[in-house]
Amino acid sequence: MATPSKPKSSSAGSKLAKKMSSAPEKIMAKAAEAVETAREAPAMMSPVLDVLIHETAEKAVSEAKEAQETLRCASEEALVQTRAAYDKVKHAAEDVTDTIETSYVTVTRGIGELNQKALEGLKAQADASLEHFKALAAARSIPEALSLQTDFARKQFEVISNQMKEMTALAQKVAVEAAEPLKASFEKSMAA
Repeated sequence: MATPSKPKSSSAGSKLAKKMSSAPEKIMAKAAEAVETAREAPAMMSPVLDVLIHETAEKAVSEAKEAQETLRCASEEALVQTRAAYDKVKHAAEDVTDTIETSYVTVTRGIGELNQKALEGLKAQADASLEHFKALAAARSIPEALSLQTDFARKQFEVISNQMKEMTALAQKVAVEAAEPLKASFEKSMAA
């Protein structure tokens, strides 16, 4: 049979109890030592922190000045480019306006010429019709009247055909003259 083990001596228990009771004292002593070191640390760290803070601040100010200068240069360049683009657009708008005015004057003049030709044609037809009616009134027989009417119709057809050819040619000339400044302006803008 096994014999029950004897309890350890009470001296070992008391040593352990002493160590346990002295542990909070040791912890308190270590904490006090750490607090004292922490109080002394700012005095030692203060010059280092001042230098570090000063260098960091100088670097931040320097970088801010560089960024500000870069931004200023970019703004100035953008302003120059914007002015150049504005001048270019303004010049182009002035050219287009001048071109349109030139074309408008050409078209207006051409329409005036077309109207003049049309009025001249109407007057000539009215005069011819009046002369025809006088000739018809003076006709002595129906075959003579029919002959006068046939001749008049043929002549009027030829006159009207010629007038239409002249007016068509004039209208084409006006269209070409009016389009020429626009064409030149377009070609100039495409070349630029």
